Parts: sequence; structure tokens; C-alpha cells
Amino acid sequence: MSTTPTLVLVPGLSGRSTTDFPFIAPMLRRRFDVTEVSFDNQPILDLNSLLAVVDSAVEACATPPVLLGSSLGAVLAARVTRPLSALVLVAGWWRPSPKLDAFAATWATLRAEGSAALDGVSTVALYSAEGWDAARALPADSVTDAIVALAARADLSDVDLSATAPTLVIGGSHDEVATTRQTQLLFGAIRDARYAELRSGHAVTHERPAELLELVTAFAANPTEFPAGSIISEQSP
Repeated sequence: MSTTPTLVLVPGLSGRSTTDFPFIAPMLRRRFDVTEVSFDNQPILDLNSLLAVVDSAVEACATPPVLLGSSLGAVLAARVTRPLSALVLVAGWWRPSPKLDAFAATWATLRAEGSAALDGVSTVALYSAEGWDAARALPADSVTDAIVALAARADLSDVDLSATAPTLVIGGSHDEVATTRQTQLLFGAIRDARYAELRSGHAVTHERPAELLELVTAFAANPTEFPAGSIISEQSP
């Protein structure tokens, strides 16, 4: 049996790991057995239907995995109750921000209009100026429509997070969609959590994959190296 740790990746607003983790997934496979969750091959009914997909991926692991969720994937990952070795929440939120509500409403309006402005609006919202070279528009299709709409209703403020596995919460200093405030509130709501912040917009997995890799691999190797409540400074890879 392989002793390589298992890492389960849960995507965000695109609903597809191939879209949300194109740079970091290949790097992670050098150190982990990686399972990539996607939501584009079954009906997207509600948040519980997405959570069931994540839960099945965790259940299929031979040993408790490291679960990494980005954006809406982080909100879903925080709700998983199966045993985990560690939990990494990237650009997640405690409750939807007004900016996230506005983004979801704008996405729905532009999609209904068939507007050519959709790609530009989504990249401006999701990426920082520093990460602009990495900008990719979200897929404009029914999967993304459903995921974005659900994200604006994904709220953890009524969820008991006290029994969560050792957790690393990672925010983007220029995240205007989840917002740094909501990511920090998520950190504060989890008893066994540490916090790190990268110079990025909401699309942390695209803008800062190397820095994210360093944080994830170090944390997975020793989730309790830093005590709960710690603020981990950014390290250059």
C-alpha cells in the first residue's frame, strides 16, 4: 500500500478542478496521491448535492486525506464531517459578502443577455492587478451558472466548526469577492485553525500556485507545527 498522503482537491466557481487547479495540481502530484473533485458530471441541485460529491471522494480514500477546497470548494470542505488528516481552506468565507452577491447577480444578468462583457467582468472581479498575467475567464456555461448562484447562498455562520480537523485558512490580500474580512472570520470560527495570506485576488490557485504549494506541503507534513490561532507569514518558494 502506498504511504504517500492523499490530497483531495475541491474546486470553486467553475465547478471543475481542471479549470481551478491547472498549475498547482501537477505540482501537488509529485508529493501526494491527488484526487480531483469536479461537479460537471452530475445534476447540480443545491449545496447538499455538491457536498455529497465531496463526501464520496473523502470516503473513497484509504486513510483520512488532506482536504483542500478553494472558493466555494472551501465552504463545502469546511462542512465535511468525515475524518480528515488536515483541512486547507483557500479564499473561502464565513458568510457571503455583498460583493459576492453582486458578482453572482452580475454574472446571471450578463449571461442572460449573452453579453460579450462577461469574460472581462469576471476576470476583473476575480484577479488582482499583480496576478493579471494569469487571468482566465470562467467557463460561461450552465455548470458555472449554477455554481456561482449557489456560492452567493453558501453560508457557514450557522455551522458548528469546533470539531474540524487541524486547519489552514489561506486568504488573498486583494480578494474582493470572498473578501479578506470574510476569510479572516472563517479563520476565527474554527477552533483548530492557522491563517496565512498571499498577495492575490480571489483566484489564489492561479495567481500564486508556487507559494500555495509551499504552504500546503509544509502544513500537510506537520499540521500542528504552528499552534491554533497562529498567523503564518508568507514564505517565498
